[in-house]
Amino acid sequence: MRTSITGFWGKTRTDPVTGKVVAWLPLEHHCIDVACVFRALCELPGIRRALEQAAGQPLSEVQFDRLAVLALLHDFGKCNRGFQAKADPKARFTAGHVRETALLLYHPDWSDKLAQALDFASLAAWFEAPEAALAFLIAAVSHHGQPAFRHEIADTDTLDTLVRLWRPDADLDPFAGIAALAAAARHAFPAAFGPEAEPIPARTELQHRFAGLLMLADWLGSHREAFFPFEHEGDRADWARQRARQALRAVGLDIDAARVALAGAPPPFERAFGFSPRPLQAQLYRADLPPLLIAESDTGSGKTEAAFGHFLALFAAGRVDSLYFALPTRVAARELYARLQRDMQRVFGERCPPVLLAVPGYAQVDGEPPGLLPEATRLWQDDAGLRRHERTWAAERPKRFLAAPIAVGTVDQALLAVMTVPHAHLRSACLDRALLVVDEVHSSDVYLRALLRRLLDHHLGIGGRALLLSATLGADARAELSAPPTRHHFAPPLAETEETPYPALSGPGLAPIHLPDPERKPKTVHLEPLAAWADPAALLPRLRAAIEAGRRVLVVLNTVGRAIALARAAEADPVLAAALFDCAGVRCPHHGRFARTDRELLDRAVSERLGKDSADGALLLIGTQTLEQSLDIDADWLISDLCPIDVLLQRIGRLHRHDRGPRPPPVCTVLVPECDDLAALLDARGKPRGPTAGLGSVYPDVRIVQLTRALIGAGRDIEIPRDNRALVEAATHPERLVTLEGPVWQAHVQSLFGADYAKTQAAHATFIPQAPFGEFEFPNGLEERLATRLGLDDRRLPLGRSVTSPFGRPLDEIAIPGHLAKGIAAEAAESIEEIPDGLLVRYGGATFLYSRFGLEHIDGFEPAR
Repeated sequence: MRTSITGFWGKTRTDPVTGKVVAWLPLEHHCIDVACVFRALCELPGIRRALEQAAGQPLSEVQFDRLAVLALLHDFGKCNRGFQAKADPKARFTAGHVRETALLLYHPDWSDKLAQALDFASLAAWFEAPEAALAFLIAAVSHHGQPAFRHEIADTDTLDTLVRLWRPDADLDPFAGIAALAAAARHAFPAAFGPEAEPIPARTELQHRFAGLLMLADWLGSHREAFFPFEHEGDRADWARQRARQALRAVGLDIDAARVALAGAPPPFERAFGFSPRPLQAQLYRADLPPLLIAESDTGSGKTEAAFGHFLALFAAGRVDSLYFALPTRVAARELYARLQRDMQRVFGERCPPVLLAVPGYAQVDGEPPGLLPEATRLWQDDAGLRRHERTWAAERPKRFLAAPIAVGTVDQALLAVMTVPHAHLRSACLDRALLVVDEVHSSDVYLRALLRRLLDHHLGIGGRALLLSATLGADARAELSAPPTRHHFAPPLAETEETPYPALSGPGLAPIHLPDPERKPKTVHLEPLAAWADPAALLPRLRAAIEAGRRVLVVLNTVGRAIALARAAEADPVLAAALFDCAGVRCPHHGRFARTDRELLDRAVSERLGKDSADGALLLIGTQTLEQSLDIDADWLISDLCPIDVLLQRIGRLHRHDRGPRPPPVCTVLVPECDDLAALLDARGKPRGPTAGLGSVYPDVRIVQLTRALIGAGRDIEIPRDNRALVEAATHPERLVTLEGPVWQAHVQSLFGADYAKTQAAHATFIPQAPFGEFEFPNGLEERLATRLGLDDRRLPLGRSVTSPFGRPLDEIAIPGHLAKGIAAEAAESIEEIPDGLLVRYGGATFLYSRFGLEHIDGFEPAR
């Protein structure tokens, strides 16, 4: 064990009390470790395929070795005197190692010294153009997650401040350390310096792939406990190559063993899933389909298993190395995870790769939450604990979620792979290997649609595969998502779309294939309008009659406030109170404003009470959009706020979902405003006038809601799936939207177009530019703004102590939704008080109550004493 530093160090282990170094790893050894991981990554089929797609040509082994040499040099910035001084806990003159390299790259005198130490002329000769070598070197320096700097740094005063870091003194010559790294590169990858090879393409796509893989390699190559301890036997490069291969197998990046288990073909569908395939499932259980597919089928028709099956077919054929299943909400991801984990375990058995629930705060691997992992101090005491820790590597940080071989998460994790946020290149390099499945594609949010289109363009352009799932995707959205990059899309004429088959599988170059399921019984649902928009409590008499008849009633409202208000009104009725949904014996609604620990309980309770095998009996569940997507729940009667038709069909998917024996015909009661013309809800500027139960805010295009209201009329029967296509096109097709006339609707259109244009421009401004490294940086603060647009900006407030939640769980933090915390700069609550009603939190001048009803903003609230 080295305790006294005698050369340039790359990693250290320090005494937690004194701060003194108790062990250290030579810099060249650390850089060799990372380079060997990078080189091993290049051998993985999916990664190699993406690299060669980015390069625009096949790459030779020598070219990969040369990229590995650049990877080895990623930490040459650590040779500066300020960084090396960090080993002394008393040192005052310290520095980092990323931006500090700018002096050596841009100052004429110092860049000559760097070129001499690295023999940069030889490296530059490896590339199509000398400037490409500099761009790749900047990409290597940018291994901490984002571009280190732009060329313009040469015109600032920054370089002058860096001189003293690199000036040799009697104790340390930084350029001797850099020369040692260059020598280590020649030793570790001698073939890179051998006979001539084809030049490495200067394409920016390859630079970006290189940067992302190096970030991944640096993380794995720095894992001293499991993979790369400081001590080794024999030659470091030979040892590191072996350890790198072991590391990739351990964390699941190398999936060769799982692919071998399939013996070149997926198992029969019946053995994989336990039942015979439906037409859509059979059609997707093959690998000879276009890279982008759109599967449209009504809810409950087996799209999820169809997507799993398509992954197995592609995986067995070597077309993809991983699966990322992206859902719109965290609760939907958690619900789906158990099914995926069960199915993958059945298919792969003991060779099953790690299966990850990729949701921050809820992560699981192989069905176990991180809380069940061994304590950090005991991780290495036995082989089982070590192996378990290795399999959870991708789960340790959200930035690594996409490195998992099989993962279920939210769509934001995939979107962040194309945005200018830290570690986007890492996410992208991991996603390149995957079949990307995006579920519930029916959002009318223009911003998110623009992001999804860019994500698809990027993913397909690098040779990836994508499958979009939708209950029914409008022709306009389908045309946009299917259009080639940079080409404007045009929806087919309305008359043509109404003839488009449904259920169907389609894609670019693939005409819609009609896939009716003869064994799936049509479902006739009666749509009943009820003018109880202003006062949902007017429902109470009918709810009471339904409960007395033993029915299971599901109420889905557009806003949390409306759900809480109706839940309180129902609880005041003795008959309804007895049937209200409860969790751990506590009556409550279901929505997104519960603490994480409580939300897990609520989600499980919903599945248990309304799932496929749940018991009969009267039940009243009141909630919001959290109940409408990817939950396998079954109700006798559905009550819904008025919403866009595609969303309404999604909600109707929870109605009579399973065969539960004789019961009254399914009815969806839609709460509508007293006025038939929703223009009355808009002001002269076309914007919402007062509270509109989510219209204009949750669902910004009120035109679609107006056309949905017209479809419902005075009440009608619809047959699912026969009518799905016609209903969606009647409310979303551009030819139908323009039929709404009048000054208010014109103003609303202008308002939407202005907002949509701004959102689209904002979306495009967030994308990683296809420019060489050195020509762009990531803007400061963009990650926070993106989080706001994606709904990921909850403020997590630590309570400072553990309290008991309304459902009996330990609670040490709560989350304030971003829109409720807008404008609040405070990082902590001013006060937290336990009261009989729950938890009273004062934060940023606002007052919040957390109770069995969830989180509420209640300024002026005075607790009972």
